[in-house]
Amino acid sequence: MKKLLIFALSTVLLAAGCAKESLDSANNAIVIDPTIADPELFPKTATRATDTDFEHGDRIGVTIRVDGQTYLSNREFTFDGATQFFTAPNVRWYDDASRTAELSAYYPYQPGGEAPTEFAVLPDQNGNNYTASDFIAGIKQGVRPDKKVDLVFKHKMARLIVNVTNETDSDIAEILFKGTVGTGCYDCTTCELCVKADAATLDIKACERRKNELYYALLIPQNGVEITASVTTADGEEREEAVEDPKTGSTAVDLVSGCNRVLDMVVTPDGLRIKLSGEILPWEDGEDIDTDNGDDDEEPTTGTISWGGVEYKTVTLKDGRTWMAENLRYVPAGKTVSSDPADGNGIWHSAANASKTADPALDEKVGLLYDAATAFGTAEITAENAASFEGCQGICPNGWHIPTNAELTGLVGYNANSSLKDENAPYYDNGGNKNLPLLNEAGFNWCFAGARNQTNVTGAGSYLVNNYGNVYGAMTYVWGSTLHTIQTDNTSGALKNIQFYSFMSTLNDSNNKVSVAYGNFKSGYSVRCIQNADGQ
Repeated sequence: MKKLLIFALSTVLLAAGCAKESLDSANNAIVIDPTIADPELFPKTATRATDTDFEHGDRIGVTIRVDGQTYLSNREFTFDGATQFFTAPNVRWYDDASRTAELSAYYPYQPGGEAPTEFAVLPDQNGNNYTASDFIAGIKQGVRPDKKVDLVFKHKMARLIVNVTNETDSDIAEILFKGTVGTGCYDCTTCELCVKADAATLDIKACERRKNELYYALLIPQNGVEITASVTTADGEEREEAVEDPKTGSTAVDLVSGCNRVLDMVVTPDGLRIKLSGEILPWEDGEDIDTDNGDDDEEPTTGTISWGGVEYKTVTLKDGRTWMAENLRYVPAGKTVSSDPADGNGIWHSAANASKTADPALDEKVGLLYDAATAFGTAEITAENAASFEGCQGICPNGWHIPTNAELTGLVGYNANSSLKDENAPYYDNGGNKNLPLLNEAGFNWCFAGARNQTNVTGAGSYLVNNYGNVYGAMTYVWGSTLHTIQTDNTSGALKNIQFYSFMSTLNDSNNKVSVAYGNFKSGYSVRCIQNADGQ
């Protein structure tokens, strides 16, 4: 099965639950409860987190903003292995519990008055240098000063997993990757790491995990990079070969933040044979990466999840993930369901019927329609916080979340952004435009619910109910949580629209498919939750 994106803390953390609950927060101390997810690493002075857990003494840099003003800037917090929390001596919350904050943190900590704006990998990644070359970060909106902060950290580096077959009589002395830029730019307001423009390339010596068998290399995320693999054996012989992307047949390779590419390498007496996997895998702890997609004939596993007094059917599909097999019809506290698409209520009945008007009788069949803020469980989505909702729980049950773009595309393959298309997705039908029946045969149970459409922040909402034959709601959207784009007015700079990647069905004479498109944040779409990768 494909590896899973979100990881639980170790059994040690679970065993420490009682200690966590007994922590006295009456002194208003800032307490951070961390989970390492995606989609990390650090400097020699720190102790070092594993791929999925923090260790006693690990240090993070924390920045807190309140109403656009900085409350803490790059403050050092330390992990206590006994309580499993990050805290800082004599650092307290402000007194006004009605004001919420934005908290961002990164690891490993770098001293200074501000969070670092750059991070570089080390050229030799053996020993402690491997962990000193990773980087993780997390951000959370709407943090209350009277509660501990549950913060998910995501890996920001890309990683090459190198499986080696050595057919020579000499041991592998070193494996180098040449051609990648070694420095990235970090933005603490979005927790994103990208390649630094015009920075120098760096030869990276891969970390030896099992001699002659398994090596890791941490690289700055970057697209279209030409990489040369170089292997030197103990007898001094050097062999080189360009890395080629099998999907495109090009030597321009994409290295994705928080993800792995698997490189199979055969070292022969005469040269080097290498094969890069087409699949981009989520980060995984441990020595080995399982790239088996599973048995195509394996039957899906079904079950149920109870949420808000409703029992929802679930199904585990060939992507290895468990999805709701029904659209959500949960009504958050303080919300009422509207029948008028022109209001800004945030939650509406579907109008997927012949009259194309709101019909509460459809709720049980096709679920409710939500704007992005309601679906993501936040009071407001702004240009400043829009990138922070990826993988958020939103209005999903505990242990579930609004699917990310990677999870949407990883299921169906089609993506409106052609560079993100995944032809290895289990329900991609090789361009036949008819994957929706494949999904439904597997038990996904696509619901044609239509949508409530609002094209920009000032536009009027209206029901969007296309029909094909007797199918109303032939074009239906299901929210994803990954930001696609922010649109502003060219003259005034005022916000016009924010769009998030979303499932979209297309049903007509030539199409019967689900693809990944993008939708307007003020519109009303269905919600289909996906279980966290660790099930917690």
